[in-house]
Amino acid sequence: MFMKPFAALVAASVLAFPFAVHAQDAKKQAAKKPAASAARKAAPAAAKPAEPLALAHSLDENDAQALQKLVDAFNASGKSAQKIELVARKWDEGETPAMWVLDSDSRATFLQGKPRYMPLADVMVKGKEKFASARLPAPMPGYLADAKGRLNALAIGLSTPVMFFNKEAFARVGLDPAAPPSHWLTLQAALGDLRDAGYACPYTSARPALIHVDNLSAWHNEPFARKVAAKKGQKAGEELAFNGLVQVKHLALMSSWYKSRYLHIFGRGDEAVPMFSSGKCQVLTAMSSSWPEIKHDAKFEVGVAPLPFHDDVYNKTGHTLADGASLWVAAGRSAGDLQTMARFISFILDPERQAQWALDTGFAPLNRAGIVALSPVDAPTVDGVVRVALRQLAGRGGVTSPDNTVSDAASNPRIRAALDEELEALWADRKPAKAALDTALQRTAPCATANSLSC
Repeated sequence: MFMKPFAALVAASVLAFPFAVHAQDAKKQAAKKPAASAARKAAPAAAKPAEPLALAHSLDENDAQALQKLVDAFNASGKSAQKIELVARKWDEGETPAMWVLDSDSRATFLQGKPRYMPLADVMVKGKEKFASARLPAPMPGYLADAKGRLNALAIGLSTPVMFFNKEAFARVGLDPAAPPSHWLTLQAALGDLRDAGYACPYTSARPALIHVDNLSAWHNEPFARKVAAKKGQKAGEELAFNGLVQVKHLALMSSWYKSRYLHIFGRGDEAVPMFSSGKCQVLTAMSSSWPEIKHDAKFEVGVAPLPFHDDVYNKTGHTLADGASLWVAAGRSAGDLQTMARFISFILDPERQAQWALDTGFAPLNRAGIVALSPVDAPTVDGVVRVALRQLAGRGGVTSPDNTVSDAASNPRIRAALDEELEALWADRKPAKAALDTALQRTAPCATANSLSC
């Protein structure tokens, strides 16, 4: 369903037919009109249309379809004679496209070495387009902006973890679907009721490390990493801190749930999502962007609630984290290309299109107008998922610790892999919670300082 290159225009041509004339008349004609050679000069050819601009991506089917809708609408809008062409491939395959949509894994390698992109703020200036994007309520991931807050890329795929639950299963065991558990210990009691009623998988979680370490830390205003000031001979950086008391306590609780079969883990990624939407598991913590898949597959009424928190933690303020796919513009493009891409960015930032994008994908709208445009009348459940996500990103109130900002180290694939491996040792009962987190920190401490894939 990708767009084909736009057809070339066909220039009209005029055919000249020679006629025989008397030599005497020919002399008279020559005096009255230009020489035949001049008359036969070819008319200027019509300008060849610009080549379509490739937008490469590796999105899943649902998100790719939603992005194709935006591309199709832009191409049909007449905003630019130059078209956008959506191409499904990895960012480093084939010729360099005009734009990339990069997920968190591919972004890490993309940003290594010499910059391959033009900052989005510069694209909009050179394309002579006003830039109406707005910051999300929570701090943006560091890669999105420079030190002055000017955007490097457009965060088109940001989502945050929320809790989905099976309303029908809750009702069957006497739980109130209108008042889902808000704390981890009240959730434990609800899971016990589900288990006692014969449900084999009361709770599952997608992306265990991201949700139960990164977001658990931010949600309770605990640092994943602490900022380290520059010293003589050493640059400013980060020091990993995800093995604190709150994180250890939480993972010890999760380990006890796993042993009691309250919690089931099916993999490092989103393997848990279909286990919930198929009805095999009754509660799921997953990214808000999982909603379209859940909506499509679930044969029961789905509820959505904020991620639970520990109400006995002294520092109760905090927010969850936003991360996901982002749109980047390749460096070295012509002025005409930049104008087309700037117009495309402005087009997709239209409030109504942003609201529809959020409803189609579960991603957060990119500007305040898009948030306001969400209509609970049109789609109350979908609207609920996005609004729960936005409330979490805004936080639970209070002052956020300076260390509780988005950590650059958290996006390092080596740190992510180490956390995944150590959590698997925890689920397998090979290590207790503290040992698992301590080991992950010891293995990856140089990565926080180097902020490099070569650590």
